[in-house]
Amino acid sequence: MSMHVPEDWHMHAGSNMGQAQHTQKKAAKQNDSSFTSHADTVSNNLYMYSEVHGTLKQKVQTSYRLIEILQRRGASIENSIQHCLHSLSQLDATHRSIDPQIQLTMWRLEQREGRPLSEQVHDGPELQLEAEKDLLMDTQQKLSDAMKRTKNTIHELEGKLKEVRHDIEHKTQALGIDETCLRTTQRSFALMAERSRSFSNPPGRPSGLSKSLTKTPFALSESSRNETLRQQEAARMNVSAAAREEAAKALRDDNKSLMARLRKGADDMHQRTERTLQERISESQAMRKRIEDEIASTNHKIDHTKHTIQETRQQIKSLEEPMECTSTCASYRQQRATREHIVDPVTTKISEHQQMVLEAIKELQDHNEQEKNNLRELGERRERLKDDLRDKTSAMHIDLNCLTHQAQHQHGKPTSFLSLPRLSIANTVEPGFVPIPGAPAMQLPHTSR
Repeated sequence: MSMHVPEDWHMHAGSNMGQAQHTQKKAAKQNDSSFTSHADTVSNNLYMYSEVHGTLKQKVQTSYRLIEILQRRGASIENSIQHCLHSLSQLDATHRSIDPQIQLTMWRLEQREGRPLSEQVHDGPELQLEAEKDLLMDTQQKLSDAMKRTKNTIHELEGKLKEVRHDIEHKTQALGIDETCLRTTQRSFALMAERSRSFSNPPGRPSGLSKSLTKTPFALSESSRNETLRQQEAARMNVSAAAREEAAKALRDDNKSLMARLRKGADDMHQRTERTLQERISESQAMRKRIEDEIASTNHKIDHTKHTIQETRQQIKSLEEPMECTSTCASYRQQRATREHIVDPVTTKISEHQQMVLEAIKELQDHNEQEKNNLRELGERRERLKDDLRDKTSAMHIDLNCLTHQAQHQHGKPTSFLSLPRLSIANTVEPGFVPIPGAPAMQLPHTSR
């Protein structure tokens, strides 16, 4: 016996046909979507080919421009380095030209080192000679510093040149890769464009429509920023190198004016030294006269101090009597009866008298000791004045010797010779003056270059 009724039979057949129709519609919809995706893929691919090609072309053009700018800057840096090397050689020549003048100044200082110890003071000529020596040494030091600055500038320029060349090398290498990519992209773009012509639109889909590309704004912004930073970095390098070159040019100008200024200062200082020696000789003559007068005054003060010492001793001796009197009275009053043995006004006055006498003796003894110290010191001062007079006479003769000897340079080394006209003037100032033969120049002190 059958299990289903006719109505179930009809319902089952209708359900199968309905599901088949639904699946057909779903398949048709999916086919349309696939054909649309195919068309969008081709269109988007061609669009991206165009974008990549345009971006590569722009990148290649930018790289050529940056490399050209950096190459011009590199050539300019090389030229600046050559100018700095020339300035450095001029500084070194000026530095060496100061050596003979330093030797002459050191020779004069050596002559004055022969003065007595008491006269080895920073007088006018000493200060002037030291000032001249310091000026010359400072001149060489300034030249040395300028040489160091110039060497540092050359080193900085060479470092900047190396940096520029390194960047050019990297950009050139990257440019070659980008050009290879550009050529590869052009060939692939042409091939894909040819293939896309045979593509047919799906049934029922208008031609020329494509699904919009999904773009990533963050990635585009990041890549654009990186390229901008690359160009800005090259621009900063160019500006930095230009600033270094400007600083190098300013340094060369400073070096030129420095050399002229230092040479003039050295010549002016030498003339002042000559005048100071002449003034010192006149000052020494006046000082000798003052010392002679001071010796006479010291002798007078010694005689007066001896008389004062004698008077003080007599005053001390005169206090022996009141001291003995008060002691005797005090001794007598110790023998009073017990009831009368009190501290009365008489006892107080006797005690005060004794105290006054003791204090007076102590004070006079202190005066006497101080007077003897003064007498001893006056004697010492008188002997020192006599020694000082001898030393100043000797020092003046040395200054006259420095003034009568002049310096000359033979074979690059300074020597001294006696000037007869100056010797005649010296004998007028100090009759009987005998010049000392000139000594060889001192070894030139080492200075840093």
